[in-house]
Amino acid sequence: MNKPTVRKLTPALIGLGALLTYILACTSFSPDDSKVLYITVDPKSGMNSVAVYDRKTAKSELLFEPVTPEASNTPSAPPVMVRPQWLGDGHDFLAAWLTGMDNSNASVNLAVLPFDRRGPARTFSLPDLWEDGPLWFYMRPLPVVGSTVYINSGSNVLVRLNLETGNVSLQTNEPGLVVLPSPGNDRLFYLAGMTGDPTKGPNEFGVLDPNTFVRTPLFQIKDTNASVFSMAVSRDVKRLAYEVDDEKTPIVHLLETGQPARTISLASLSADTEVLLRHFSPKGDVLYGAFRTPNGATQSDYGIVEVPLDGSPIRRTTLITGAKGGDKGGFPSFQIDISHDGTTLAVESLWLGFGDDAVKAEDCALFLVDLTDPQRKVTKVPIPLPPKSRPSPFK
Repeated sequence: MNKPTVRKLTPALIGLGALLTYILACTSFSPDDSKVLYITVDPKSGMNSVAVYDRKTAKSELLFEPVTPEASNTPSAPPVMVRPQWLGDGHDFLAAWLTGMDNSNASVNLAVLPFDRRGPARTFSLPDLWEDGPLWFYMRPLPVVGSTVYINSGSNVLVRLNLETGNVSLQTNEPGLVVLPSPGNDRLFYLAGMTGDPTKGPNEFGVLDPNTFVRTPLFQIKDTNASVFSMAVSRDVKRLAYEVDDEKTPIVHLLETGQPARTISLASLSADTEVLLRHFSPKGDVLYGAFRTPNGATQSDYGIVEVPLDGSPIRRTTLITGAKGGDKGGFPSFQIDISHDGTTLAVESLWLGFGDDAVKAEDCALFLVDLTDPQRKVTKVPIPLPPKSRPSPFK
């Protein structure tokens, strides 16, 4: 199984532009699970925009459209890469995007926007911080604890930005330590050992105190090339699952508190199926991930997999059949999110809609999969195909 090998694209080894190959999920469930933030295309401007889907009314609304000089002045420029996520109790949301990706001094831009209340919008720009940070920016939502967002910048620098006051401070860590968000935005997770060597790391997963930066190790990762793209942690932080890059036999590696390490075979899937693990069920007894399976020489099928930890049969739900393009690097963008109550998975296919090999118009959508339905009922929220002039970021 040829899984994406993140360390082959380590920022220390290549330019920033190539990192755009690995943009991950851009969906976010509200705290009460009634709404979903996602990325769509404004049909008037053709620009990428943040939208919200109301699950009760089954209606979508455009909320925010970031404009960059590169994209607005040049119709053939790559699309704006924006990521939305809810803040706090769901009355505000955060949108983050990068500019200056065509040079070595990329800037991260953030906007805090009120959703269902009156209040000012706040914007921030942090220039010249991205010596080797864009990979982590795109890999997962930004870690937020309280009113502070934490941004990896460089191999050993952590930027702290207070979203209420605008105060910025820098924290120097040991090289190769990166922070990740927690499901409840109440703490920081970290991976250690990300040194830039394409054959090594990470070697440790744990909790990082957001004030003192004291590390509490939880799992030691013995495999030297665990995939940070295909990795999930349970909500009680008692289980860590991951795949290993370039492993010939498809296997889930599972670490559990107080238990010996074990593996779960994915052999029931076809040998050429790629899987990207992302979430555990609330009880921690099922793993969820996205899959891509070749469909002929130039097409692919995309969907979700459910991997029970007790050895029960793996379940596959296909969402897109016969998408053009084969495997041209777009799969890492097809990343799932899970509702807080654990009943629904969300994934969007916008990033598969760029370029000459775009998915069909009816397959460019936000997909919501009902995990409580025996047939796994799927709700599709249409997303307009991007303008033909916008090139695919997956080159």
